[in-house]
Amino acid sequence: MRRNLATALTILGMPLAASHALAAEPAPAGATATVEIKMTVKETIKSDFHSTAIERVLNAQCIMQAGPASQVGSKGMTPEQQAAMEASTAKAQDVQQQYAPSDEMMANLEAEAAKCGSDEACLTALAMKLSQTQEMQAMAKQVPEAQQAMQGVNPDLGPARYQMWQPQSCTGTVTVNDTYVDSDPGGEGGDGAYTDTTTAKGSAKIMPDWRGLVVETDVVDGTTVYVQAPAPPVTIATVSSRTGAGDRQIPFLGETKLPETFGPYKGIGGKHKGQAKGDAGSVSVEWVWKS
Repeated sequence: MRRNLATALTILGMPLAASHALAAEPAPAGATATVEIKMTVKETIKSDFHSTAIERVLNAQCIMQAGPASQVGSKGMTPEQQAAMEASTAKAQDVQQQYAPSDEMMANLEAEAAKCGSDEACLTALAMKLSQTQEMQAMAKQVPEAQQAMQGVNPDLGPARYQMWQPQSCTGTVTVNDTYVDSDPGGEGGDGAYTDTTTAKGSAKIMPDWRGLVVETDVVDGTTVYVQAPAPPVTIATVSSRTGAGDRQIPFLGETKLPETFGPYKGIGGKHKGQAKGDAGSVSVEWVWKS
């Protein structure tokens, strides 16, 4: 039966061409690097009966491990790579049609195979009979030529330039300095009115199984992209002007959300800074690579 391009490429073991020069070499797969993270959340929210001022800081570090370098990045093929693949597919289809069995042979083969059903002995005998035909023998002689023709349709996807870095372990501390003010105007004439001011101040270690960072580097463009997750919630001691001491589980983010990715930033390694802004405030992040 005719094989599609993907199957043919797999069977023939065709390598992908890499004719472009690398600006730098990717790190060896399995190499590790430590990336320090400082993420700061600052927001102020005010309404008639409630206001919040938050400042939360994550100081963490993750041990990152390099994966194997790839020709295609996490966002998929570039337009140039897609065009190269489409051209290669079209050329491969032409080659396949050139060396494929005739339609008559395929129709006869399918009809005879249908008669055999799942009878392996029948199918084996059919294969032996087919191998003795003039067309099949001619095709067998053309196999080296066909393989050589297929090798000439390799798509040029460029060098192995993209590398993903995955976190192996992360440690760190979240520091909170929040103030929450709740006001109740009370009933008629202000009866029962009150204002409660609660502060949440302190630090707590992040949970040990948090893996909050993924990095992708591009050695051709010399750029770095970060996928940053917020720290998990922590429990912090609180003091209320009405009820006294207590504690509260504090989420790291407020109203401002993190983007799906930060970057790309120029440079691989070193230091990068990013920021996300919202209506209530901002989140700033700094990443520092350590050898």
